Amino acid sequence: MRHFSFTTDRLIIREYVRSDIDDFLEIVRQPEIYATTYGIPKEYPKRRAKEWFRFIKNNMRTMQSFEFGMFLKDNEQYIGNIGLINISANHNHADISYYIDTEFRNSGFTTEAAREMLHLGFDIFGFEKISGLCMSVNLASRRVMEKIGMIYEGTLRNDLYKDGVYYDIDHLSILRNEYYTLNKRENII
Repeated sequence: MRHFSFTTDRLIIREYVRSDIDDFLEIVRQPEIYATTYGIPKEYPKRRAKEWFRFIKNNMRTMQSFEFGMFLKDNEQYIGNIGLINISANHNHADISYYIDTEFRNSGFTTEAAREMLHLGFDIFGFEKISGLCMSVNLASRRVMEKIGMIYEGTLRNDLYKDGVYYDIDHLSILRNEYYTLNKRENII
């Protein structure tokens, strides 16, 4: 199995290891994370975190998804998750997924990490399209996708039912040729 690790100006983006579980739980249990994400459960016991770590490792092995921890470069503090999920080999696309510790919101870290996921998806895997979904009320998440060049495709109305409320879901995406045009680079695939 191929292992991945990325370094940006301020981040280390790497695969999770067992010793990351407590730091992971501290962030994923934040009520603000639950309130603004599409698929994180309200209750997150340690047993579930261990299962999720095994699940993502298996998904990487089978090329179904790649999820990584985001760590500050200067002190290796865990600050969130970033990845490409729902990979479709038949359709040559994936979805981007992320969350970040509330303490580090509006810092540019998620955008920095998301750019690395576009690099992974387009330059390394050769995807044709990378999409992103966010709750319409999560304007910060939508801004991240827009900053990395994603284009709004539409809103899935009342698509998520959470805690007795229906939420609209915004869908954005970027195509391979748009990525290379934005980055003024030659398409290497």
